[in-house]
Amino acid sequence: MTRYLLKRIAQAAAVLLAITALAFALFYAAPSDPALIACGPKCDTAQVEAVRASMGLDRPLLAQFLDYAGGIVTGRTIADVDGTPIPCPAPCLGYSYTLHQPVLAAIADRLPVTVSLAAGALTVIVVLGVGSGLAAALRRGRPTDRLLSGFSLLGASVQIYFLGYVLQFLLVYTTGLVPLPRYVPFAAHPAQWALGLLLPWLVLGFVNAAVFARLTRSQLLETMHHGYVRTARAKGLGTLRAHLKYTARGAAGPLVQLLGLEVGALLGGAFITETVFGLGGVGKLAVDAVNGNDLPTVVGTVLLAAFFVVVFVAVADVVVAWLDPRVRLA
Repeated sequence: MTRYLLKRIAQAAAVLLAITALAFALFYAAPSDPALIACGPKCDTAQVEAVRASMGLDRPLLAQFLDYAGGIVTGRTIADVDGTPIPCPAPCLGYSYTLHQPVLAAIADRLPVTVSLAAGALTVIVVLGVGSGLAAALRRGRPTDRLLSGFSLLGASVQIYFLGYVLQFLLVYTTGLVPLPRYVPFAAHPAQWALGLLLPWLVLGFVNAAVFARLTRSQLLETMHHGYVRTARAKGLGTLRAHLKYTARGAAGPLVQLLGLEVGALLGGAFITETVFGLGGVGKLAVDAVNGNDLPTVVGTVLLAAFFVVVFVAVADVVVAWLDPRVRLA
């Protein structure tokens, strides 16, 4: 297990390094000039060149990349447009000349919103998706199975922006059953925190739960026919207990891997959901950065999303290897 763990850590580090290089290349492949964006439209050619020199953009590309990658590990000092040194502690993801603050600080201000949204949505996904998939598998071919299959088809077909606007119109503006979505810090008022995010949780959770429901049903139905499950049933173990003890463990691998990918993606920013409900999370920050041509923030949010996805996928792989020793030998 230790060897497999070290192998996955090395693979994750290599992937993150490759993504860092690609994201950095994106910064320079963009048609906009970073120095011109930082300086502003009123700068003349001489001022733009001065800003380019102060930002280190006149150095060789490899030296700039090594400086950027090193700053993620150890931190670095970044020059403002007027040459004033700006400390950027590790992990330094660059400096936003649009927001006038380090990219990591801008992300940290908005990360609690994204974490809160992801936590509630994942709860809905697991409870609704896995629960309905389990119920459908146990009631295969019966009305319950057909009803839950229809639910999963509906969830897989509907779009977040459509469902979000429709439910917001019906439940907030028409009936007033739920309050207008907004973020309240959990420490300030837990009840208002939950009520303000209830509708985004339900919308994001419902749409993504459909995939988990279908995968759970198919994996359970496949595992139910394995020999060790039939043996447990033949020895007198009850149906539900046999499925929870043996079938669920055998079917857990793909579900855990999908859950790891889902956690990483949600923590990287639920772009559409945050935009629809006006939540100022990391996803909304990335959308605003794209619209405002804030290239350092775009690169920083891309790296953050990649970090969460790679880390949680690696964690999911380790959990699967623990559940199924055959994975470690593959």
